[in-house]
Amino acid sequence: MQKFFGLPETGDLDQNTIETMKKPRCGNPDVANYNFFARKPKWEKNHITYRIIGYTPDLDPETVDDAFARAFQVWSDVTPLRFNRINDGEADIMINFGRWEHGDGYPFDGKDGLLAHAFAPGPGIGGDSHFDDDELWTLGEGQVVRVKYGNADGEYCKFPFWFNGKEYNSCTDAGRNDGFLWCSTTKDFDADGKYGFCPHESLFTMGGNGDGQPCKFPFKFQGQSYDQCTTEGRTDGYRWCGTTEDYDRDKKYGFCPETAMSTVGGNSEGAPCVFPFIFLGNKYESCTSAGRNDGKLWCASTSSYDDDRKWGFCPDQGYSLFLVAAHEFGHAMGLEHSEDPGALMAPIYTYTKNFRLSQDDIKGIQELYEVSPDVGPGPGPGPGPTLGPVTPELCKHDIVFDGVAQIRGETFFFKDRFMWRTINPRGKPTGPLLVATFWPDLPEKIDAVYEAPQDEKAVFFAGSEYWVYSASNLDRGYPKKLSSLGLPPDVQRVDAAFNWGRNKRTYIFAGDRYWKYNEEKKKMELASPKFIADSWNGVPDNLDAVLGLGDSGYTYFFKDQYYLQMEDKSLKIVKIGKISSDWLGC
Repeated sequence: MQKFFGLPETGDLDQNTIETMKKPRCGNPDVANYNFFARKPKWEKNHITYRIIGYTPDLDPETVDDAFARAFQVWSDVTPLRFNRINDGEADIMINFGRWEHGDGYPFDGKDGLLAHAFAPGPGIGGDSHFDDDELWTLGEGQVVRVKYGNADGEYCKFPFWFNGKEYNSCTDAGRNDGFLWCSTTKDFDADGKYGFCPHESLFTMGGNGDGQPCKFPFKFQGQSYDQCTTEGRTDGYRWCGTTEDYDRDKKYGFCPETAMSTVGGNSEGAPCVFPFIFLGNKYESCTSAGRNDGKLWCASTSSYDDDRKWGFCPDQGYSLFLVAAHEFGHAMGLEHSEDPGALMAPIYTYTKNFRLSQDDIKGIQELYEVSPDVGPGPGPGPGPTLGPVTPELCKHDIVFDGVAQIRGETFFFKDRFMWRTINPRGKPTGPLLVATFWPDLPEKIDAVYEAPQDEKAVFFAGSEYWVYSASNLDRGYPKKLSSLGLPPDVQRVDAAFNWGRNKRTYIFAGDRYWKYNEEKKKMELASPKFIADSWNGVPDNLDAVLGLGDSGYTYFFKDQYYLQMEDKSLKIVKIGKISSDWLGC
């Protein structure tokens, strides 16, 4: 397993291995680079039908339909396969959502862990794809909340957003006295004034036979009165309500939408947050991490946690239905898992914002179904162009790294969306691994990275912004603009950064200049900026990375395929070497 996931092959169940085992993943077993199910099953036709049997309440049906259609297109773009949706009867691929044991003998496991699974091509259950409805299904960047009414009907909430100078990470009733939850559809309501109402049972219901009518509270069910949505009478855990005052008489009902800030986990059975709520005597008007030491946001599902003790976690980024579906449909076409971390068919879920099918995936699917007739050969003689991104291999090419840093005692090398890591700075690093697996929310390419040793935070730069992480958790309020560090407006990106053990100051390099930042005072020193050539003799401009190795007494400057070793005490360059041989074990 350690070899499969690019971890040091210790043979021990160490912390890195345990953390990898806990990451969200597909329910199919692991094999090697683009591989196939036993006996290499495939569809013996190019026109495949699919049918969506059920929907998740996390997303509106239109968004679910679009996510599945785009997921199938990932494979039809590079093969002769064509996918047609049908609404009735038996399709080749039947798609559904379920919880725990859901009828196929392969139960899910609640939130996180196993996300979905699919069956190899074949008759009956072959090709069918199932998604765990205990997950929060999104498009990978938080709740997808399509608003109703307001002045932005049909648009999506933008989280977080600013209202009256305060940041909101969820729908809120702040500023209203009718209890309806709303959100801004831009990042700054104060500036733009765009808003709509969040899905809520008081506005409408989904499915059932109530024709979308809102819940009628209180309603009667089996002789009892209910003043909120309930899971009573159901075994699937879905919340519902009567759309008339007497369900026993009228039998009219609908499912309560869960995108109105429904909670996850806790003890509220998915009930939405109630704002404001009281916790330890204090009033909270948005999700909070108060009372927790893991930084996770939570809320009460009644107006007083102190009285009722009802709570749940606030929704996180969730899992991209599009990406998970594209992966599962790869299984439904006959592909197994790949050990290439950059492949869609890798078993561990990692969100990729600007997704492109990797060359490993393309090779695998085209070996089964050949090349799409729409993909023509390259110009001139020889093979056509590479169609997808290729995961870099350290010793096959001279890689110019985007950043190098020592973080929590390990040395990390970053290139595009990949990284390599090693405890021994001069030992061969393990990898590649996806950066987003360890530091989610980062862009696919960084410009610089360093660790602030005073508080053990990892700081990443990309473009005109920077991100600060405590372990793998992005600190609240980030990313921020470079200008908030005290850099001038003309600096739109930085080249490198490191914290120098000699004076505990952070040095930020851009072009031919550098700035000195005081981590304790959180401000730039007055003497900044200075020219690199005036202070660092022999160090080139436009650096790629700078690395300070603790108390080693040396600092390393990386440029192209070479590095310069500087003695901290004398500020003299004592060695110029090749990165590949001295750092990568090539």
